[in-house]
Amino acid sequence: MPKHLARIAVTVLFFIFGGISASWASRIPTIKEAFGVNDSAWGFVLLYISIGTLITLPIAGKIIELLGSKKATLFFLLTYLVLLVGIGYWDVLWQLKVNLVLFGAISNITNISINTQAIKVSKLYKGQIIGSLHGTWSIGGFAASWLGAEMISSYVPPLEHFIYYSAVGIVVSLLLFKYLIPETTEVQSTSPIKEEKKGFQLPDKNLTMLGLLAFFAMVAEGTMTDWSSEYMKHITHAPVHLIGYGLTAYMFAMASGRFISDFTVRRFGEQKTLLICGILLFIGLGSSVMFPGVYSTIIAFMVVGLGVSAVVPMCYNLAGHNKSMPPQQALTLVTSIGFLGFFLGPPIIGFIAQQYSLKTAFAIIALFGLAISILSRFISIDQKD
Repeated sequence: MPKHLARIAVTVLFFIFGGISASWASRIPTIKEAFGVNDSAWGFVLLYISIGTLITLPIAGKIIELLGSKKATLFFLLTYLVLLVGIGYWDVLWQLKVNLVLFGAISNITNISINTQAIKVSKLYKGQIIGSLHGTWSIGGFAASWLGAEMISSYVPPLEHFIYYSAVGIVVSLLLFKYLIPETTEVQSTSPIKEEKKGFQLPDKNLTMLGLLAFFAMVAEGTMTDWSSEYMKHITHAPVHLIGYGLTAYMFAMASGRFISDFTVRRFGEQKTLLICGILLFIGLGSSVMFPGVYSTIIAFMVVGLGVSAVVPMCYNLAGHNKSMPPQQALTLVTSIGFLGFFLGPPIIGFIAQQYSLKTAFAIIALFGLAISILSRFISIDQKD
């Protein structure tokens, strides 16, 4: 099978995968209002996604190893799409919570399986392409958030919206399945394969720092994904047809930033790029707090998107080149720490918003940008091959 077909298939699946969470996020204000819960209670509802993710963190790798990443990618992506429809279907809160636990669990397994396929495809090429795949994930999120904004302005119910998206996603995924790389396919890596060490290994200082960087960035990502529409609605008092465009602007900027991050790393290096990203994140969220107008906030959210865009892909890349443990173990460690931030952040934001205000919560997350800039000075780059 030509390698470009595998690359196209994985790229399209990344696009669909990125759009699932954005579809759900774009309809959060509508669903929250339908259940009539306050910010604090809604924060705890979002916590159920985190619970599902935490449950599957220790077993996801084993499941994918058992099924193979090709079958796992299709099965869990289809399941994820079905669970998206479920979010719009339930009208009792406990049913929604159960659905969200499953949604978080399947999201985590899908993420690991599709990234395993991405690694297999990247080994068929001399250059690194995972960054562009993550950029495609962001484009999928941008497209889905734009679609969500259109659905909101057209007063389309979430269930109907989710059925449209999932139906297309399921059909496309089934058509592309045959082009994914099976486990029996041997791919040659351009770098020597390190012999995997047996037994438990403590992460070194550099991997711990990379995990913290991913954590701070993903707290900001989770905040923007789950709360930016709420911020547009309740803080900027945006008209209904503009509520979804804060998230859309953020996703567009994050996608753009990921595609240009390879250039910035070559031009400025990893440490300076991380420093710049942290500053942009701080400026973006800080501006949305200081100047909470509709259009100024949309611009501020674009700056936030540029700030968070390159942090996680760079952390994955640096972890994959570490010398202290096999790349697969290092990536699992950094990914696990990072996704804790993505899913634990939004419920905490809900609690802070209820006790103080959503502006206060965003101001606190802005400080995470400064933390990224500071921690970037302690990252060791000489571990790269």
